[in-house]
Amino acid sequence: MSSRIVEAEFLHYSNPTRNSDKVFNIFLVEEDDGSYSCISEYGRRGSSLVRVVICSNKSRPVAEIAFRKKLVAKRNHRETPYRDSRSGVEQSPFAREVNARSTPKNLTSMRKAADPAKIQKLAADGRVRANGILNQAQIDSLEI
Repeated sequence: MSSRIVEAEFLHYSNPTRNSDKVFNIFLVEEDDGSYSCISEYGRRGSSLVRVVICSNKSRPVAEIAFRKKLVAKRNHRETPYRDSRSGVEQSPFAREVNARSTPKNLTSMRKAADPAKIQKLAADGRVRANGILNQAQIDSLEI
């Protein structure tokens, strides 16, 4: 079993006033049989992370959509917006496990920016807020 990480994103959220220090890692994984899976892991920094299979045994486009949807949701969350983490690779048990089974690769080179065209299309459909700001071009009554 030698799965290969095709794409990975490592995020973190920190709020000292709430004593909150969280990590969220998400992976697009190519399985041995040619199918794709989307796997995430999350938890408090320094503790053992919880691993969740978002989708498995799917085609690449379907798995990429699940990957992007979860990534955008974490980055644009109202209360806990996650940001890119530089130390995510070192703190990811899943990345270490997959790297130990396959040829060593630099995971940071696999990081890709979210495809802006796809994000804009989702935003136009009303499913995602562009730039995390709802009604950016309109004045809110609270702003007056």
